[in-house]
Amino acid sequence: MVKQRLMKNPQKVLPQLMAAVVGSWGYFCMGTVRGWGSPGLPSLNRTLDFEMDADDFKWISAMPMCGSFFGALAISIPMQYCGRKKALMGHYLLYIFGSLILGLTCIGKHKAMLYAGRLLQGFGVGCTTPACQIYVSECSSPNVRGRLGSITASSLALGIWVAYIIGAFVEWDNLAFIFTVLPVLFLFWTCLMPETPIWLLTHGMEDEGRHALQQLRGKNTNVDAEMRRMKEHHEKTASSHGSIRLGDLMRGPVMKPFGISLGIMFFQQATGINAMIFYTVSIFQVAGSSIESRYATIIVGGVQLVFTIASGFFVDRYGRRILLLGSAAITSISLTSMGTFFYFQRIWGADTATELLGWLPLVSLIVFFVAYSGGMSNVPFIIMGEMFPSQYRTMLGTITSSFNLIVTLVIVRFFPDMLIHLGNDVTFFIFAGCTLSSIAFVYFLLPETKGRTLEEMEELFSNVKKDDKPAEDEQAALATVSTQLTTISDNQYGIVDHSIVPPANEVDGDRVAVF
Repeated sequence: MVKQRLMKNPQKVLPQLMAAVVGSWGYFCMGTVRGWGSPGLPSLNRTLDFEMDADDFKWISAMPMCGSFFGALAISIPMQYCGRKKALMGHYLLYIFGSLILGLTCIGKHKAMLYAGRLLQGFGVGCTTPACQIYVSECSSPNVRGRLGSITASSLALGIWVAYIIGAFVEWDNLAFIFTVLPVLFLFWTCLMPETPIWLLTHGMEDEGRHALQQLRGKNTNVDAEMRRMKEHHEKTASSHGSIRLGDLMRGPVMKPFGISLGIMFFQQATGINAMIFYTVSIFQVAGSSIESRYATIIVGGVQLVFTIASGFFVDRYGRRILLLGSAAITSISLTSMGTFFYFQRIWGADTATELLGWLPLVSLIVFFVAYSGGMSNVPFIIMGEMFPSQYRTMLGTITSSFNLIVTLVIVRFFPDMLIHLGNDVTFFIFAGCTLSSIAFVYFLLPETKGRTLEEMEELFSNVKKDDKPAEDEQAALATVSTQLTTISDNQYGIVDHSIVPPANEVDGDRVAVF
């Protein structure tokens, strides 16, 4: 469908496609941070010439998740006051200096440098999701916003795959130095892109906003109507905007989708996805696979990339529930097969298990990443944006995303301990059990959101008749692109909206974000 739109009006869409690609390179950097640990930690352990213990390796792997929690909270300030583009440019500095410190550890020879480098990288990871996703959303027309937003997930998978490929042939410090150079290139490339029109408009720079909008829509496109809608909606939301009391968050229409979203975020991480990414090489080494671990990870990363790209088209063709249910079912089967291999490895011995079932770890992980990329990877973030009432979307989205990062931190940090104390087979059976539980959770609690308006979603959770709500609430809800949490005082939450009103026939409800 993106291709059809490009062919129909390429001069209008191509500038937006370029902005989406450039805006998504932060996700590529996030992927390199996540992917570095898989080849980097075994390489570090193999060439270690300074003091480190087993717990240090666990914390160095999990450290980006610690930093990302704070980065996600801090980035809203420069995004609000400095602009989306400048925030995007600034967050690359965290990747640059984090990777540089990480690589210079080979000279400094102290584990504190590893901690500092990974922590800075983690800050960058936390900044990436809001900075990149909002920039891409605000630069895109409503009718292609969902498709262009899915480029971020593909960039993440590409970054992981590149880390696997390069890490298979270089040592951990050289890998870090390479990932120091790439963000520099992305930073300079971002300098050439425009600021988002809506940010310029909401900060009193109407002429600059019009120029940016014209640049993004093509020089031959008439942007008067879109600019007028943006101005009218900004004036409307600015005049009607109020504070949100803590008691408002306890109402059913807010708490029901919030609880469902938290549950789905938990089950997403309970598949063990980030443990698989961070420890792919180690998993193959423990399994004694008949295929060399560094090549097996490259195969797995390539499969993940292909099916992550494909998943962007599945969401619009099939329902959210179908994708989640199918993805969880196949993911649980692959996790069970991994646990089964480790069970027979324990019963038969490593040599016999490898001789008879040495192919199973690679096949299981490939199936795992295919199934996970087909639904569990991005659907939780799409439905999060669809289920939350627009007034609370950024606030609850920030809380939900932070919860996702906390669960990720716990699983990545304690995954090695689970392997040691529970056994390899039991660990994967636990992941499989959690994934099977998610099927029941989705089947009984998650409503289908495909094709529903945001007004219908609020009606579903509040049991209020549609006729009881003003018609303009739907238009305001559809128009919201992002909100920023600005103050918390006296149990009140001050929210500032920056919105774009799409044409009535060009609404694209899908919003994709990957943690």
